[in-house]
Amino acid sequence: MRQDKMTASGRRLFRSRRGMALGVCRGLAEYLGLPVLVVRAFMVVLFVVSGFVAVLGYLACGLLLRLEPLDDAPSGWLRREAGGMSRRASDLDARIARMESHVTSREYDFDRRLRRS
Repeated sequence: MRQDKMTASGRRLFRSRRGMALGVCRGLAEYLGLPVLVVRAFMVVLFVVSGFVAVLGYLACGLLLRLEPLDDAPSGWLRREAGGMSRRASDLDARIARMESHVTSREYDFDRRLRRS
């Protein structure tokens, strides 16, 4: 088995990239399957009751937990953007090729000589 612990359902505990501060509460809520508001309310109560110890625990989790992977989130957006950029680059390449063929043609040279005289 891997070093990073997995539950029976295959979920792992990560810090969320969409969290408010360090993403600990949202990551814990996603891991436990609870609403984020419940976890945050519990953390506020824990901060009030235990004080400095809860703050240290939160900071430790924020530093020790890994960020959730980016595998699924931006893949569709990134693929669309890459396709658009590829089409734009192809269009620019075709325009440059047309310009180069015109500039290197005999017709361009003839027009340029006419303008000089």
